[in-house]
Amino acid sequence: MRWRPLIFFLSTLGTFAGCGKKIYFENEHTGEFRVDATRYGDGQSEKALIIVPPTGGTNIIDRWYAKRFNWAGFDVYILDSWTAQNEISSDLEIHQRFYTGAQQAIKLTLAGIPSHFVGLLGTSVGALHASIAANTIARIDAVFLIVGGTPIADVIVGSDQKAMLELRQARKARFNFSRDQEQIEAIGHVFTLEPMDQGELFKTKDIGMAIADEDTTVPVEKQKTLKAFFRPNTVFHLPNNHFWGIVNTCLFHTEELVQFFENSFKNRKSKLK
Repeated sequence: MRWRPLIFFLSTLGTFAGCGKKIYFENEHTGEFRVDATRYGDGQSEKALIIVPPTGGTNIIDRWYAKRFNWAGFDVYILDSWTAQNEISSDLEIHQRFYTGAQQAIKLTLAGIPSHFVGLLGTSVGALHASIAANTIARIDAVFLIVGGTPIADVIVGSDQKAMLELRQARKARFNFSRDQEQIEAIGHVFTLEPMDQGELFKTKDIGMAIADEDTTVPVEKQKTLKAFFRPNTVFHLPNNHFWGIVNTCLFHTEELVQFFENSFKNRKSKLK
């Protein structure tokens, strides 16, 4: 019975979310890196939003956010995929490659956006990508993180997500790790993108967070660590696990997300007058 409202909700979103326009961004000098995206809007608005989806790629919730923000006058760019995004390996350096690729995808997309204001919305692993960008990319004006956490190495090793559990076990066999802390430290030695180690650029931006208080996929204590570091302008807590935290953010807080980015846009615009 509990699934019936969700099934109805998703089917309704499917009716109204639309398709957007498939576009891509590519390194103009080498062509070696490509981002495939979906744009909602004509690409000429003075305000834009980049959406970084969760594990599994673009879903109906991302498309609903895109449509809703486009109704509010934003050009919206969903990052559907990018070069080498789906590499699989048990080596410790894969996280550096994975997160570096996402930052390159965000920067390449930004280079193709003419809007004066650009916001960034990330969910789950998309929120991890967005948390790095919040503290490393100056052009981004506002960032909202749905169930994101830090330190990233701790999230990787502490997550109950199936792929992360399998990776943890594979590394125990490959590197003879006896404790999870050994894996965390080993990843930390080769990972240079930890958001809390990037300075204080985030203080120039508006930051918001949605925290799932029963989350074990991005463990809630790591979400609270990110909250303590960023000290976000807007926070709401959901009494849910990871999955339902994501769904209920969409169900009950979409308008708050729109207002968060709209307020950031208006405040920055007023300062330019």
